[in-house]
Amino acid sequence: MKVTLVNPPYPQNVHSHPPFIPLGIAYLGAVAEKEGHKVTVIDCQAEKLTYKTFSDRIKQTPSDIIGVTSTTLLYKSAMKLITIAKQIHPQAFTILGGSHGSFWDKNALNEYPSLDIVVRKEGEMTFLELLEKLQTKKGLNNVLGITYRNQENNIIRNPDRPLIENLDLLPFPAHHILPLNALKRMGKVLFPLITSRGCVYWCDFCSTVRMFGRGYRMRSPTNIVDEMEMIHKKYGVNQYTFYDDAFTVDRKRVMEICKELHNRKLDLIWDCGTRVDMVDRELLETMRKAGCIAVWLGVESGSEIILGAMNKGLKLNQTRLAYKIAHEVGLITIANVVIG
Repeated sequence: MKVTLVNPPYPQNVHSHPPFIPLGIAYLGAVAEKEGHKVTVIDCQAEKLTYKTFSDRIKQTPSDIIGVTSTTLLYKSAMKLITIAKQIHPQAFTILGGSHGSFWDKNALNEYPSLDIVVRKEGEMTFLELLEKLQTKKGLNNVLGITYRNQENNIIRNPDRPLIENLDLLPFPAHHILPLNALKRMGKVLFPLITSRGCVYWCDFCSTVRMFGRGYRMRSPTNIVDEMEMIHKKYGVNQYTFYDDAFTVDRKRVMEICKELHNRKLDLIWDCGTRVDMVDRELLETMRKAGCIAVWLGVESGSEIILGAMNKGLKLNQTRLAYKIAHEVGLITIANVVIG
């Protein structure tokens, strides 16, 4: 099937983040390509596409499936694209994915008649099965993890799909389908990796545990460094960022990743994010020697009252200690803070 995956633009008059590699789209593209589907990506953020220029692009893009990702900020622009796409390709199936759609699935289908299907939460296996059912014109009633509009125009919400336990089984993200030249910052593309899914905490402001489960599913150190080495050889890149919300949850695994990087003699630099209560001097020193240059620390607030209200489970002295150690071992520190 001809699959078009779309990263929607930021709404007008909203501060936009510099474009970055949309990993979710790259993973969906990888699993779809592996099964023989033809995948095209339209990244409105990276390519600075407006609704008009998107309309021109989608007219030139034959599509059986049009999938659009969405956060809460991007929801309305995502649905605008789906409406445009459906007008141009009425025979195509339109699909919404991402965090906002996962929790607004029935509402989205009620609000927008141009939307056919919502893929909820972790999407790779659901998307693959969905493509197979649509290609063979079989019913969708047994596809776990979707909400859809049936032939009688009723909205059906199928049960959730079990989470992927062995993340090493997923193919590496399909970077080659992305507009990499448009994703450069200061002449370089910063390649992100995600090495785990889920979380063992339940912070009130965060969607991660609700999207990917209250558990910590990890890729193996060998699989992670294999991906880093592949990107290095294919694209000549030596700088990476780990998108994990709490990279150091499993201390032993981080030490093994660092050992694997050292054993392969890879001259790579990277940064990661984690909780302030999940670092110590030995760990940060080992990370620094393995190429880590910066850590994004989940400070969230300077008020213990607010931290308690967030269900963060931290004390301010833990934040101060984490910063002190990180500075002493030579790491750049960036604070993640919740405002509002």
